[in-house]
Amino acid sequence: MNFLAHCALAADAADAWQCTHAQREGLLAGAVLGDFVKGYIPTDWPLPLQAGTRLHRKVDALSNRNPAIRNNCDRFPAHLRRFAPIFVDMLADHCLSHSWDEYYDRDLSVFTDECYQAIDVYAGHVNGNADRFLEYMKEEDLLANYHQWPHIARGLASVLRRLDRTHWLEDVTAHSYALVPASQQDFAQYFPQLRGALEHWNAFKV
Repeated sequence: MNFLAHCALAADAADAWQCTHAQREGLLAGAVLGDFVKGYIPTDWPLPLQAGTRLHRKVDALSNRNPAIRNNCDRFPAHLRRFAPIFVDMLADHCLSHSWDEYYDRDLSVFTDECYQAIDVYAGHVNGNADRFLEYMKEEDLLANYHQWPHIARGLASVLRRLDRTHWLEDVTAHSYALVPASQQDFAQYFPQLRGALEHWNAFKV
């Protein structure tokens, strides 16, 4: 899952677990900031942010095992399949942004403002490498605009730069765009499954 889907699932978890406001903020912040910490979760972090990071990792683990997500990855040609889970993460946000009203009653822009506020509360706990991206995220209002394909294309380009695979950019972008209709069908299968799985697990009780 990419950032919007992680945030949406964090909000689902907060509702299912009957979280306090502070706990909900930690889950929403961890949905994004969890991407910027590897290894052990710092024990000096506020407990809500620790829980949010645990939830982020739980969602990643569930995603890696989900058959519909694996099916979505297999739609990519063989030479791209090794990194297809990353591309599918980006497509998930594109699909969710387009179908938001099918899953949530709350306006997307209102929800994303809540997410940015939660991130601001806890952003100081991650290393400085996240600062530039977080500023870009807010300036472009990425969480509310993943339905716009140029944001997905820029995200794919950024991923390929980190992977040192910039020569794949045209190929990956073309295949990802072509797979949007099929990805929407896959998303309609796996996203409700992920939402349901969080009802039976609680990051504050691990």
